Amino acid sequence: MKYDNLINNIIEKKKISFIGDNIALNNEQINILNRYNIPYESCHSYQELIFFIEELLDSGVDDEELENVSTSLAECDYYKNYKK
Repeated sequence: MKYDNLINNIIEKKKISFIGDNIALNNEQINILNRYNIPYESCHSYQELIFFIEELLDSGVDDEELENVSTSLAECDYYKNYKK
């Protein structure tokens, strides 16, 4: 029983939500973006969302989780939008 809650928490963090037709985010990423009031719901591409994150990081915010979100989104953008 103790592990059921742990497993359910992990599953909930990794649940995917689609923002428009072009962006897929998991709940953990959404929580991090909400923490910094990044307007992910109005973004139309990964590149636009990455721009907001990088602008915040360049302003002096030091958050490894936010950097990881940016890296993950850049990977998603690459695999979705560029020919291999």
